[in-house]
Amino acid sequence: MLLFSKKNLFKCSENSKCPASAACVNTPGSFYCDCGQGYIFNKTQCQDLDECAVGRCSQHASCANFPGSFTCACFPGYAGDGLSCADIDECASSQKCHPNAICTNLPGSYNCSCMVGYTGDGMARCSDVDECLVNNGGCSVKATCINSMGSFSCVCPSGFNLVNRTICQDIDECKVLEKPCKTNEKCFNKEGSYECPCQIGFSRPTQGSECTDIDECTVNQPCHRNATCLNSVGSFTCTCKHGFSGNGTKCEDINECLVGGACHPRALCFNVPGDFRCQCQKGFEGDGFTCTDLNECVLLNTTCPDFSVCINSPGAYVCSCLNGTVAYNNICADPSGSDIYFKV
Repeated sequence: MLLFSKKNLFKCSENSKCPASAACVNTPGSFYCDCGQGYIFNKTQCQDLDECAVGRCSQHASCANFPGSFTCACFPGYAGDGLSCADIDECASSQKCHPNAICTNLPGSYNCSCMVGYTGDGMARCSDVDECLVNNGGCSVKATCINSMGSFSCVCPSGFNLVNRTICQDIDECKVLEKPCKTNEKCFNKEGSYECPCQIGFSRPTQGSECTDIDECTVNQPCHRNATCLNSVGSFTCTCKHGFSGNGTKCEDINECLVGGACHPRALCFNVPGDFRCQCQKGFEGDGFTCTDLNECVLLNTTCPDFSVCINSPGAYVCSCLNGTVAYNNICADPSGSDIYFKV
């Protein structure tokens, strides 16, 4: 147990150094002057404690100092007793912004910004932006820009697909559709559409009717005059007639007489357009393809004079006087004479 002398226990009863506004408080072996809450003792007197200077309030609050006291008030956008202040989320508590705006909470405040596709202050006004008024909204030339609230869309005409939301790309119906055209028609793609004209060799009698075969042999007469035209479905063929050669659109006469063996060796060959004729040589008989010797000696008794004998030879005959001479101008003459020949 600590024992204090009477002298140490009653410091305040002796000549106290505390001012009248302060209370003297004894402590073991000493004392102190208690100026009360909100005040501090500066060795000689009591003076006001500036709580605002020592940071008694929250950093998000205002501080007001008074003699012996102070007040703290949270800044707008914060809530609390001032000593502690928490941010108020205005975006969660009530609708601060325009219906077409986005609310962003900030420390002690908030921000309203119009959504994409709108323009304004975000609070009282957010008006629709007509994107189509500027550069057709970014839609391609083929597309139509349609404005809507807060947005827009690009619409392609029939025969096009929308690519990347802005570009109209042609649809190749000839590849996409299973059977774009009818029988005997050919599909041709064109921008935004397609056509089904008749295939070559076919025609459409009336608009909307089916494609029917064209008889080129009758309508166009495409072949040479010395060729035969044969119509077929969707086409035709030209064939040179007998005695002519070529591709059918051009036919030239074949000279059969130039080809060996056309006629009999004892026949004459006569070429005619598209054909030829064989005629047996004088002294032969037949159709030209077959020629046999004509025995003049047996045809008439008057072939030779009475004083001679008729001797037949291939293709000719001679009237022999049987003495090495032959009958010539009704006399017997030497056959070696330059002007005497066998009769043919």
